[in-house]
Amino acid sequence: MKKFLLIVAVAFASATYAQTEKGNWMVGSDLSFSYETSKVTTSTKVNNVTTDVDVTTNTFKFVPNLNYFVINNLAVGLGLEYQNTKVKGASNAHNTFAIAPNAHYYFPIGGNLAPFVGAKVGYAWDSVGSSDESKSRGLLFGVKGGIAYFVNQGAALTGYLGYDYLNLKNKVNTNNSEKTGKFGVGIGVALFF
Repeated sequence: MKKFLLIVAVAFASATYAQTEKGNWMVGSDLSFSYETSKVTTSTKVNNVTTDVDVTTNTFKFVPNLNYFVINNLAVGLGLEYQNTKVKGASNAHNTFAIAPNAHYYFPIGGNLAPFVGAKVGYAWDSVGSSDESKSRGLLFGVKGGIAYFVNQGAALTGYLGYDYLNLKNKVNTNNSEKTGKFGVGIGVALFF
């Protein structure tokens, strides 16, 4: 009886994770949200005036992607990314588009769950308005870790924590640069073929 249960368990685990085998495709989409509040302190040398300003930033991100499993549990692919960042009280939002090759590695633990890690490196375009002075472009780097819940052989739901880093230079004045790092929480859906 114990041998039978062991055989059933092994068959179930391998059937559940057949979707992360070499040669399969994964099409997915992630939604992410981050919230940041910070205190910015500025001082003027002429009058020795110090000003504290509370800044609240909300970021929404949508990332469709297509990946191919090059070996069991390792998928590489390409993601297209859209981010909308709004600073409370500001009239314009930052709109960022990016194209980023990525990789995901799944750790099958049995049942319907598989922890995973992912990384991406790509190129991003950011704009606050329509003029060239308000546009920037540069490097995007990101990492994430989370867990996938396999609903069935063809679909999984994911939840994750991620960190994105942007290093952008102004389109007109390349001496002006902006470096930002953001932690966020996200959910996603993945279809396996």
